[in-house]
Amino acid sequence: MKKIISKITALTLSALTAMSVMTAFPSFAESGEAEEKKQVTVHFDISEEGITIEEDEDGNIVELNDITADPNGSVRIPVVTLSKENYVFQGWTVDGVRGYPSNTILQIGEEDVTLTPVWYNSKDKDYHMVKYEVESIPNEEDLPVQLQPVAEPKGAFVEVSLFAFNHPENTHVQLGWLYDGVAYRGQQYIIMPDHDITFTPNWLKFYKLTYTPGDVDRLTGATSGVFDRVETQQTDLAEAGRFSRMGFKIIGWSCDADGKVYAPLSAYIMPSQDVTFTAVWEPIEYNVVFNGSTGNTNDIYRVPGKTDTTIICPEMTGTKSGYYFDGWKFTEKVDGKNVTTIYQPGDEFLIKGAKPGLGISLTAVWVKGEPPVVTPEVVYGDANGDGNIALSDAVLIMQVIGNPDSYGVGGSDPLAISEEGAKNADCCNPGDGLTNLDALAVQRYLLKLIAELPEKN
Repeated sequence: MKKIISKITALTLSALTAMSVMTAFPSFAESGEAEEKKQVTVHFDISEEGITIEEDEDGNIVELNDITADPNGSVRIPVVTLSKENYVFQGWTVDGVRGYPSNTILQIGEEDVTLTPVWYNSKDKDYHMVKYEVESIPNEEDLPVQLQPVAEPKGAFVEVSLFAFNHPENTHVQLGWLYDGVAYRGQQYIIMPDHDITFTPNWLKFYKLTYTPGDVDRLTGATSGVFDRVETQQTDLAEAGRFSRMGFKIIGWSCDADGKVYAPLSAYIMPSQDVTFTAVWEPIEYNVVFNGSTGNTNDIYRVPGKTDTTIICPEMTGTKSGYYFDGWKFTEKVDGKNVTTIYQPGDEFLIKGAKPGLGISLTAVWVKGEPPVVTPEVVYGDANGDGNIALSDAVLIMQVIGNPDSYGVGGSDPLAISEEGAKNADCCNPGDGLTNLDALAVQRYLLKLIAELPEKN
C-alpha cells in the first residue's frame, strides 16, 4: 500500500466526535399516523453474588434505580462505585464490547437496555497489549507518545486515542480508529479482551454535497452551493433560506441519491458518493395591500392571493376632499428600470412575488379637481349592450318601435333598451331616432351586405 500520511498532527477530534451515525431524516412527503410514544427503560443488573455499592463521599449508599427516557435519546451513567472481592470496577456494558464509565453518556434506541458491570481481576498477571498501527510508520518507536503500546488486563477499559492524522491530499479525514472491523471514536471505551488488540486509522472520504435551486426564474443572490462532507457521517441539510426567489419559499430538498424529499435542516447521512439536493419551491400567499391614502384605515384593502395568480383590484369606497380617485398605482423593476402601471377597479392584477421579507402594495392615485366626464363609446348595432352584434339586436329594435312603453328606454319589461343601447341601435343615419331602417341595417351587416355600421343612406 502506498504511503498516504505525510505529517502527524495532534488534531483534536472533539468537534468531530459529536458526529454520530443516525438514520436519515424521513421524507416529509411521506405520511402516516404517528406511533404512540413509549418510554425506554435502562436497567442496571447487579444481581451477581458478592456485589456491593460503596458509600459516596458523604457516607451515603447511592440507590441504583432504573432510568426511563425517550426513545432514541441519551442517558447519563450515574456516578456509583461497585465492589467485589479481588476485582476492580470499571463501569458498565451493554454488549460486552463497549464500555461506559460513570458519568458518561449512553445513546439509547427504541428498546429497553440492560447494563451489566465490568470488572478486571486485581490479581491477574496476564496482561495483553493495546497497539496502534499506522502503515506509513512501520516502527512503533516512531509513533507519537499518545499511540505507544500499553498493557492492560482482561476486563480493563481501554480509552480510544483522540490522536488523528492529516491526509496529505485532503481527500479523506481520519475519524477515530478501527478495531476488528468496527470504528471507534476518540474517548470511547472498549473492554480489553484476553488477547492483544490493534487499532488502525479509520479513513473516510470527502464527497461533494451540492445544493441547487433548480431550473427556475426570479432568483436573487446565490445560485449554487457546494460543500465537502464525510461519507457515513451525519450532516444537517441547508435551511430554507439557502436560496432566495421572489414570490416563492423553499419547503424541502429533493435528493438525487435516493429520490426522497427532506425537510430543511433535517439530518442526513452522507453516502459514499456525490449528492445533489434540488430546492422544492412553494408559492407564497400574500395579502396584497391597496392603500387608499386617505388617512382612514377603512380605505386600506387587503386581497389574498398566491404568486403567479391574479386578483381583482377592489373598488375605492373612500373619498378625499377636492380630489377624485384615478386608479391604483403599482411600480416594479423591469430590466433594471422602474415601471409604473395604473390599474382600475375590476382590473386583474398578476402577483409576481416580492423579495423575501417584503410585501406587495398598490397606492391610490388622487387627482385634484373634478373627475372628467366619460362619454361611453358607441358600438353601433349593439342594441342590447351584450358586446356582440346579433339578430337579437334587430329584434329588440323592432320591439322598441312596436311597443315603446314596454321596451323603450325606461320601459316596464326587464329587457327594455337602455339609454346606451338606444344610441347603439341608431345605426342607420345616426341622429334620426330609431326606425325600421336601423333593424334592417343590423340584418344587412350580419348578412355581410354592408361592411360596417353605421349605415348612411
